[in-house]
Amino acid sequence: MLRGVEIIECLDQDDPGSEGRCLKHILNLMEIKSNYSHVSSIDTLLHTITASRFQYIHISTHGITSIEDQFKGWWTPKGIGTRAKVAQINGEVNATAIVSTACKSGSKSFGRYLVDDLGCKYFIGPTGFPKFYNVSLFVHIFYHKLFMTKGRVPNAFKSYNEIYKNPHGFKLYAQSKP
Repeated sequence: MLRGVEIIECLDQDDPGSEGRCLKHILNLMEIKSNYSHVSSIDTLLHTITASRFQYIHISTHGITSIEDQFKGWWTPKGIGTRAKVAQINGEVNATAIVSTACKSGSKSFGRYLVDDLGCKYFIGPTGFPKFYNVSLFVHIFYHKLFMTKGRVPNAFKSYNEIYKNPHGFKLYAQSKP
């Protein structure tokens, strides 16, 4: 596994907020290996996740929610990544962590599912509806802490959570101990 970040962006090309492109630039400035891919379908998103050779996967997209604001899946211009669709890659994720900035993707049921069934050790996602500029600040701070000061996902997230008080409701999920 390469130490770095696979950035997968699933936004419309004319979407005004692209933290994926912003993150790619930030990682370049920090001299951290990364790859940026723009995908438009859920099948391509899932394939890119399983094909990645990076330790960390960052998914920049929107979240689909129900009328009750419950997370229903990752949005792409050509299809929704519902839990049933994501189940196609159960156990195939080699990355240490997935970070998703999709609104509400940090819901307990989705977060637990990703770490317990997909194969990654950690998942981070927001429990609320953060704005583009808030997400950009979170990813900058989190990845700086991960690669430059703290070295491990739980330590980097804990530092962000304690120092910045996590105003946007990002949640960390870890695999259950056997």
